[in-house]
Amino acid sequence: MTGFKRRQVLKSIAAMMVSGLVPALVLAESGNLLAYPVEDAKSAYSTGQLEFVGIELADTVELPGLDERQAGEVRKTYRIRAMNRRWQTFANVEDDPEKLFRLRQYGTRFNMTLWRLIEKDKREKATRYRY
Repeated sequence: MTGFKRRQVLKSIAAMMVSGLVPALVLAESGNLLAYPVEDAKSAYSTGQLEFVGIELADTVELPGLDERQAGEVRKTYRIRAMNRRWQTFANVEDDPEKLFRLRQYGTRFNMTLWRLIEKDKREKATRYRY
């Protein structure tokens, strides 16, 4: 691809980003969507959007960062958003170990942060002075 053609493509992508038409896959390729899991979890918690992230595998949904007890409670109580379905990365994410590693890394930090915030809120509500 020539330099001129590349600049044209980048300009068109920038124009689509401004208008909100860029598919999430393009942004995920650049790593922008998976860059700030802790900030994303805090933002989701502060808006009341209590849904954990998971990785949809062939036979199950993996909840990275949570042990079995926590994962069981999350499955019963909260919504789970499959990252590889939302960002349309791969139908079979196991075929690309690098993307699977990045999804697990993001999911681990996001889920642990969200779990910690929820548990902290539960403790504060339980020990709040009520009189």
